Amino acid sequence: MNVALCADFLEEDVWGSRLCAAAFPQKLDITECNSAQALLRILELKPFSFLTVALNGVAGLEAVRQLRSKAPDIPILWISDEDYSLFGYQYRVTSFLCRPVPDTELRDAVSSCMRLVEKGAGNL
Repeated sequence: MNVALCADFLEEDVWGSRLCAAAFPQKLDITECNSAQALLRILELKPFSFLTVALNGVAGLEAVRQLRSKAPDIPILWISDEDYSLFGYQYRVTSFLCRPVPDTELRDAVSSCMRLVEKGAGNL
């Protein structure tokens, strides 16, 4: 499964490892970047099963807004340090998690994204 991860530069490896552990035994091929603009460029080149945004505050909100506009049918997992769950609903994110994120919640969120992919994400 092809997954995009947009996270702060120093957190990419941490979130990548946690996503892989949460998806086990399913294997994830993760493409990492540290800005919404970089992810938007990558979306033009490569298809993804789902997108993960692990950016804090307004940076995460803006990333999700831009990604939903560009990729309306791809499941999004959004992780933030602030409770933007209402915006998550507005932008139809598959799962919104507020930090700190327990492993069980991350596993459930990743499973939700993978189930949508298996069903066909066009049903968002």
